[in-house]
Amino acid sequence: MSYESAFEIFEAAGRDGAARKFSFKKAGTLAAGDRPELYFFDEYGAELIVCISGEALDHWQRAHRYLSREEKIDVAGMFLKTKIEGTERLAADKLVIGASELGRILELLGIHA
Repeated sequence: MSYESAFEIFEAAGRDGAARKFSFKKAGTLAAGDRPELYFFDEYGAELIVCISGEALDHWQRAHRYLSREEKIDVAGMFLKTKIEGTERLAADKLVIGASELGRILELLGIHA
């Protein structure tokens, strides 16, 4: 049975309490640094980018298994939803998923080896 994304399109209420719809648009890999994977989400024309550390992703995948495109979209989408619904202001440097965060999100999503 194939995995179906739950966060390709999702709603999240920001600090103002208004619910907004977010949708996944595209993914890519940055060829610099630790080669992070970038996930682009759209909110009525405004683009938000979530970065998954390439090193963290490689480490997890070598220890367990390779994640599907849909699973990675859900990792980025769940992370973004959590940040939007949190108390902190959204900032580019806060939209980066490191090793500990990656493991926690995968566990919350029920994604295992």
